[in-house]
Amino acid sequence: MKRPFCVLAIIYILIIIVLHLLGVVFLGYDKVYSNLNINSQYTGMILDVKDEKDYKDVYVIKLISDNKYINGRKFLINVKKDNEKLEYGDQINFVGEFLEPDSKRNYGGFDYSLYLKTQKIFGTFNVQNFKIISKNNGNKIQKNIMNFKQYVKETLRKYLNKDEAELGIGLVIGDRTGISKEVENDFKDSNLTHMLAVSGSHFTYIILAVGYVNKMIKRNRLGKIIVIIVIILFMNLTGNTASVARSGIMAIMMVIASLFYRRADIWTSMSVAIIFQLISNPYIIFDVGLQLSYGGVIGIVLFNEKLTELFIKYFNKKETKIKQYIITAISVTLSANIIIIPIMLLNFNTLSFSFIISNLLAGPLLGVIVIFAFILLFASLLLGSLLKPLFSVLNLLISMLINIAHICANLPFSKVYMPTPNILLVIIFYVCLAVKIYGYKKEKYINVILIIIIIFNFYFPILNLKVKDLEINFIDVGQGDSTLIRVNNKSILIDGGGSAFESKSDVGEMTLLPYLLDRGLISIDYVIVSHFDADHYKGLIYVVENLKIKNIVISTLGQESNDFNEFIALVRKKNINILEVNMGDILKIGKAKMEVLYPNKEPINDNVKNNNALVFKFIWNDFSILFTGDIEEVAEEKILSIYKNNLEKLQSTVLKVAHHGSKTSSTNSFLEAVNPQIALIGVGKNNKFGHPNQGVIDRLNNLNCKIYRTDEMGEISISVNKKHKIRVEGFI
Repeated sequence: MKRPFCVLAIIYILIIIVLHLLGVVFLGYDKVYSNLNINSQYTGMILDVKDEKDYKDVYVIKLISDNKYINGRKFLINVKKDNEKLEYGDQINFVGEFLEPDSKRNYGGFDYSLYLKTQKIFGTFNVQNFKIISKNNGNKIQKNIMNFKQYVKETLRKYLNKDEAELGIGLVIGDRTGISKEVENDFKDSNLTHMLAVSGSHFTYIILAVGYVNKMIKRNRLGKIIVIIVIILFMNLTGNTASVARSGIMAIMMVIASLFYRRADIWTSMSVAIIFQLISNPYIIFDVGLQLSYGGVIGIVLFNEKLTELFIKYFNKKETKIKQYIITAISVTLSANIIIIPIMLLNFNTLSFSFIISNLLAGPLLGVIVIFAFILLFASLLLGSLLKPLFSVLNLLISMLINIAHICANLPFSKVYMPTPNILLVIIFYVCLAVKIYGYKKEKYINVILIIIIIFNFYFPILNLKVKDLEINFIDVGQGDSTLIRVNNKSILIDGGGSAFESKSDVGEMTLLPYLLDRGLISIDYVIVSHFDADHYKGLIYVVENLKIKNIVISTLGQESNDFNEFIALVRKKNINILEVNMGDILKIGKAKMEVLYPNKEPINDNVKNNNALVFKFIWNDFSILFTGDIEEVAEEKILSIYKNNLEKLQSTVLKVAHHGSKTSSTNSFLEAVNPQIALIGVGKNNKFGHPNQGVIDRLNNLNCKIYRTDEMGEISISVNKKHKIRVEGFI
């Protein structure tokens, strides 16, 4: 067996994945949770500043306790901004409310619990108050590393413009927390996100720099030992993330091989690196950064040489240095992306067709920036502000990189959203690649299979849309409403959640659009907006911007506002058909129909948006669901008066409870008129409004109505077949 570590790594990975799928818990997470009090006093030592938000600081802390299950475990703590700043080594006593991280709350959704596990973090404390009991604890070397990290941040922020400084910090030490959303999105859309992560190129610069010094002092073996020490220090400086650890361990193995006059084998180095990482933390195999990091290297190793030979054969008949660079850059980029693209589709649903251009332009600039930045940072320790003119040059270089990312991000087809591919097809794709690489007599069949897989993934949304009967998905969008209905191969999206506050966490971008793509949808037939409160329509903005929407359904009565005008302007810009509906209108969707029950032509002037919300009944065969937006008692009374001689018009199998179960809605008389079998309440977990109100819950219980809530159950799915059998499931 030529590479036993490769076989061992593959077996180890498969065992971890299988055990995880079977529900095995690694590293004692279950025991930690059972030994934590929800709201108690703890002692811990600060390890790092995780994030600095507008209203709070987030730190990584290591608990110190007599309890063996929680002693030494890492947690996040949220501390209000107006508290004293904490530093590495500060030991504190604090009172904190423990929050166990959420797992997935929607189909295909983000698993925050698993994300924290990939970083070996066990959860979060909301700290009410704390007291520093001692400072300067912890490892002295690590203390100096953290001080240097702070020096890098302060120096770059002092001499560079804001965007350039924060990006420079990300490029040099991998800390992306300060990078603006606009810049980060440009790097993401131009397929340059990998530049914001410390990678193998950083360690190459370290090896070359120390090697140069070593050549001058002529101490070869000592120099290599120094290289290993510097690599370990740099790994700690950059947070020792999954991609950093991969690059660092492989670099160390390469240096160790040269120490013993052996040739480093890249496959063995990768295998040893992943084994070390998995022994430290089995959950790291689910880290997207790790998958992309190893995937990129594997792609380059497998395909770069063959692609380079191919390009040279056809395009390099007259060799020049520029042509050589272009061929090398394109070969490396294509090679890495052959493996990376399926991972990107699984996790981010995006394809970039401008990645070759962006990497050609940005690649050489990145190396210059990183090397120049490190030289300036070390030199400024001695020369200080004398180097200010040179920092202006660094600012210009980083500004050029930002502009390249921005231009490439806005090229046609720079970012194309795709439905989430079938995981089985991705596995078959990689298996076919492996068979093709290692040789197979009937290679043409492998080529056919690969083509079929690619085509199938492009048409997967069409196949996925073919729902046999009726499916309703009441999506968990936090404190808001959003419902997806699929019937007769048509898709209907009702509201989209959202927040009134500007935030990096856009519900449309982070929750709703990924959800729709996970469901295989790249176009929506009807988007219905009940009213223009932020928690109902704002999440739709990102969806309208990025997916094909055929029809927008609105009621203009009582909706005139800046929010309404901005949304309609976007809809018109996208050339989407607008359907304005009023009471009595019926919209037929295949064999189903949507019957508008409210508002009429006389608006309610009290709480205008809520009380003039679109109320409609979706009907399919004998099944019906009543959507009520955020109407309150005054609107319910008006609806009852309109239909007092025809109350059966309101009767529905399912009721989407108005206003998230607020006490201002769901009066007894209205609930009795609807007489639902099932009630759906869209409400955020631990929301500050106290929704749903207990009185509303009691009134629904009095009707013997089954209550389903997104705060307790996550996404709620209702399926109805032609035999009128109803099945309701909560995701959690």
